[in-house]
Amino acid sequence: MFRNSKFEIVNIVIIGPAGSGKGTQAEKLAKKFDLVHVDMGKTLRQVAKQDTQLGKRIREIIYVKKELVPMDIAKQVLHLNLGSIPREQGLVLDGVPRNEEQRQYIEEALLEFGRKVDQVFFVGISEEKAIKRISRRVVCDKCKAGFILGRDIENLTDPCPLCEGKIIRRADDTEEGVKKRFGVFRQETAPIIEEYRRRGLLFEIDGEKEIEEVFQEILKKLEK
Repeated sequence: MFRNSKFEIVNIVIIGPAGSGKGTQAEKLAKKFDLVHVDMGKTLRQVAKQDTQLGKRIREIIYVKKELVPMDIAKQVLHLNLGSIPREQGLVLDGVPRNEEQRQYIEEALLEFGRKVDQVFFVGISEEKAIKRISRRVVCDKCKAGFILGRDIENLTDPCPLCEGKIIRRADDTEEGVKKRFGVFRQETAPIIEEYRRRGLLFEIDGEKEIEEVFQEILKKLEK
């Protein structure tokens, strides 16, 4: 079980729209407190690259329809992830739950593995800010490392600084894709935020600040 002198949080959920930086914050929390980072979006994108029936189905949903992956698929992936995590190690869930059905399933699955949701962080950001951020987001097609144009890499034609691989944009990192994902977030995910607020588990974070400022705000909330 995750513990130190100040914190006794075991399982953390980070919720936020596209471009909010929730994945970065989840990584920082996992590193600082030795938590397992369960990144549903990343896992699904990895499966989407596979030349399988499941991979093709996920690829069409994410990149063509730009919709949420159905619960039956998310269940398969999440159950495998949870089952592989040692009982004595905490986790940070990133990218789920995204709707009420996922919330109910995740909480049931956590209980099955002797866990529960201890704290939820909602990292908020405006749609306009998200579009600006995501337009600068790129990834290496070879090693899958993520970078920011103008900060880590000057041009899309530059090679990956880690492995010399090709730098690309994710297929859903377009203005149209971001707007559609925001619409889905408002419709599907907003009710979950309200449910966690009602249960006293929710902390709201300003995701438009710099990465380290956001992280320090999260740490202050954990101290409380």
